Amino acid sequence: MIDIITTLGPIGTDSHTQAASTGSTVSLHSTFHAAIEHAKKFKTRLLVPAGFREYRNGKQFSWVDFHFEYLDSFELQSVWFEKTLPMALLHKSYDSIALHPSTCSLIADLNSYKEIKYTQSKIHAYQLYKKGEVASALTSSSTFDQTRDELYIKSQFTPTMVWCLYRANSLDMGVSRSTGSP
Repeated sequence: MIDIITTLGPIGTDSHTQAASTGSTVSLHSTFHAAIEHAKKFKTRLLVPAGFREYRNGKQFSWVDFHFEYLDSFELQSVWFEKTLPMALLHKSYDSIALHPSTCSLIADLNSYKEIKYTQSKIHAYQLYKKGEVASALTSSSTFDQTRDELYIKSQFTPTMVWCLYRANSLDMGVSRSTGSP
């Protein structure tokens, strides 16, 4: 049987890097919600960083929400900690910024930006910056052009992340706790 770990993509995200480091086959998805549903449906393992946060239907959804809402669907298998890929805040102006919701706390002056665009990954944040759709972005250092973008590095980060590897329950009834019915 093939060991598959489902997590957030695209290739190059911290989640992808950590999942690939286990030697398992990695299934990447554009949102954690899509990854959760895939892992649940196909009974794969699921890698979730404890710092995970996304907006779903205008409401914040985080690792703690996932952990408790899906108690019937997933069992925590292992936990470890590892530094994230190095990150940088590329800053041209306070007109607009793109960033993944889980990285908001790293930007002390986030409220100074006129417009905040939340993205599905740090890689997507850089793509918006590169296209000129935003004036600033918090992204993984490996994604940007070191020569061209070096002048715009306002700050750099390499925080430690806690990684949670879950196993899909084979006895899952197909209902998460958020629906209220077993």
